[in-house]
Amino acid sequence: MPVVPVISASGGAGKTTLSLLLAYVLVKHVGVDPKRVLLIDLDPTAGLTLRVFGDEAYDEMCKRRRTLYHMDLDSKVKNVRVEDYVSYPGRFAEALSNVAVLPPGEDDGGDLRSRVEDWFKYGDREALVHLLDRAGAFSQYDYVIIDTAPFFDVKYTVAAAVASKRVVVPLRPTITDITRTKRMVSALRNHNLDIDPVFIFNFDKDKHVTEAATLVSLNFKVPAAKRVNPNPKLREHIAELENYGNVVKSAIVYRKEISDAVFPRESPSERNEIAVCGPVVELFKALRINAPECPDYEED
Repeated sequence: MPVVPVISASGGAGKTTLSLLLAYVLVKHVGVDPKRVLLIDLDPTAGLTLRVFGDEAYDEMCKRRRTLYHMDLDSKVKNVRVEDYVSYPGRFAEALSNVAVLPPGEDDGGDLRSRVEDWFKYGDREALVHLLDRAGAFSQYDYVIIDTAPFFDVKYTVAAAVASKRVVVPLRPTITDITRTKRMVSALRNHNLDIDPVFIFNFDKDKHVTEAATLVSLNFKVPAAKRVNPNPKLREHIAELENYGNVVKSAIVYRKEISDAVFPRESPSERNEIAVCGPVVELFKALRINAPECPDYEED
């Protein structure tokens, strides 16, 4: 049963969008039963949950105690079942309507942050894994995708990364992002985590023109990248990243219909869906997850 932690060294790298896309491609192109896919929002700010459900629905989940935070609290006094704490987007998100989502959770007594602090205060960095196991998540779901908070607080990254040797790391093709990512991987390994990172570039090719051209010069697939001179220094940093893990040679480029809040509330157009499917399938191959080839399309 694949567990896919999605982590990043910097904020805004596209973890939430990529987590949603992983679930979407599994359901739409791989043919996985959506009710066998679990999305975990391991970020106290609830970015994924709010994007899928909106404020009012998330507030209702918290009141009804259908969250990760409440599942962890309840597990201290009774046996818990993950199905009692997940929610299905339904009408809130057409593209992922039947995929299970486990929100972070909060109430007047605390939030997910307080639970994570306790996990590490008492030296249990595998607390999330143990909780999910006891709640039956690993037997009930074929795929568990964990969206995390940025590495600025290492606890969330570690809590997710201990669940699987293979972790997905989205990043922008900039010297800053690559440098931070290498530091993150080194730090995690210094925490005795045996991780096998899979890196995938996710960015706006129209804003990062030189960066896109640099990737193309290294034989990355970047649709409709403009022909400008690559950055030699950036080339060196991208090449060195391969010493830290597997680098997917097909980049995800920004598309408003998929990268903004409208997804997954509406299914993307076929053209945009196919454009994103290709690099996600390449990512699946790097993760050793069975995936089909995506249909071809012509880029403007």
